[in-house]
Amino acid sequence: MMKRYTPNYSSLSVTEDKVYADMGYGNTQPDEQVDTLTKSLLKEIQEITTPLCTFQIYAGHIEDETVCLDEGAHLQVGSILSSLMQGSESFALFAATAGNSFQQFQDALKKENDMLKIYTTDLIGSCIAEETGDYMERMLEKEIGDLRHTNRYSPGYCGWHLSAQKEIFRLLGGNPCDITLSDVYLMIPIKSISGIIGIGKNVKEKMYGCYFCELKTCYKRKSSGLIR
Repeated sequence: MMKRYTPNYSSLSVTEDKVYADMGYGNTQPDEQVDTLTKSLLKEIQEITTPLCTFQIYAGHIEDETVCLDEGAHLQVGSILSSLMQGSESFALFAATAGNSFQQFQDALKKENDMLKIYTTDLIGSCIAEETGDYMERMLEKEIGDLRHTNRYSPGYCGWHLSAQKEIFRLLGGNPCDITLSDVYLMIPIKSISGIIGIGKNVKEKMYGCYFCELKTCYKRKSSGLIR
């Protein structure tokens, strides 16, 4: 059965410190202009944003480089992700989004041609989407009880082709959390994530995927210090 949640924005840890970290400030503080703008945007965005997330659990197993779901679907996740999900007895397919109201807010900002404001809002949106994904994982943990789960993995990373979005969306009912797919498999609203989580008694929990990912240009990989 598919679970859908609308977390309160206040339950998400969307803070200026996280935004500053994504900006690359590290242990330093931004100047007054950036600090004031970020705090103002966070307050405004909180008032208009309605995050959404969902997941559905399917029984299945790993066969070579493929997730084989008992209902008949096959997801060609590739060698890296199949190895990271070894031992999975079931899989949660998920989607999470900052929502359409945030997308409309972001689109309206583009008309102002204020690049700092646009950039900061973009980072805030990414933070909201990821924090909503974290909320989804907490709800999943309540659902699976004592079972373990892997990190969440998304199409487009670690060799998993982006076109897999189409099958994930089909298995999640078509337009999970009111997210739609473009012809090139990009999600709308843009600040959305989707993917898969392996579940089982013997899976390895919270293994940091950047050590295995081959995407050398990923900003998360750079911020972790794995490449320079």
